Amino acid sequence: MGYPKRNFDNGKNVTPAIMDGTLPTDPQTERFRRILGLNGRAQATRHLVTQALAFANETESRIVALNERIRQLEALAHTDELTGLLNRRGFNDVLRRNLLSAARYEEAGLLAYIDLDDFKAINDRCGHATGDEVLRTIGAFLSRSIRATDYAARLGGDEFAVLFVRADHRPARERAREMVREIGTLKIACKSHRISLRASLGLASYNGETSLEGLIERADRAMYADKKNGSRAARLTTLG
Repeated sequence: MGYPKRNFDNGKNVTPAIMDGTLPTDPQTERFRRILGLNGRAQATRHLVTQALAFANETESRIVALNERIRQLEALAHTDELTGLLNRRGFNDVLRRNLLSAARYEEAGLLAYIDLDDFKAINDRCGHATGDEVLRTIGAFLSRSIRATDYAARLGGDEFAVLFVRADHRPARERAREMVREIGTLKIACKSHRISLRASLGLASYNGETSLEGLIERADRAMYADKKNGSRAARLTTLG
């Protein structure tokens, strides 16, 4: 037995649309529908924003890690692995920057080339492990002997360099000579005995008009002249 449909008469015969599964289209219902739609869009928007922020945070973390890795690789590219000093590439970059600074601000400084004497003989008599220890010892000595504003490098083999930045020529030369004399006091274990080290020194001053190639050439020639003279402290050679 069925139930008869009821009509609601408010002056007009209206059959509620709810009977066929739809909401009636009155202002209150339309407002409800809009609220539902707005809430749905707001939730979707919040979800998208949350995802975007998470992605941004992850991307930022990756960029920070990548930049740190780049800095590490750049440091390795400019650092001598054995001694921890600058390598030739890193030292040449330092030279260029400081020569540009000298030209701009009318600064002066000093380049010192230090080359160990008879290093091959040390390797031959004592072994390459001892030779490496010699190089590490020289590297540590140079690191603790220079000012925080100066630079020390291992250019390759047994050749080292020190750049005295914004330094008066005379006291910088004396300090370089004193460092070479101190190298002569270092002792390295070689089998059953200990050996002393000796080094040759070449000095070349620079100012705002000095070129990179000219500075390196003068320091190199001075170092070889000192080696030829027997590396005696009283005959240390300075060119320029």
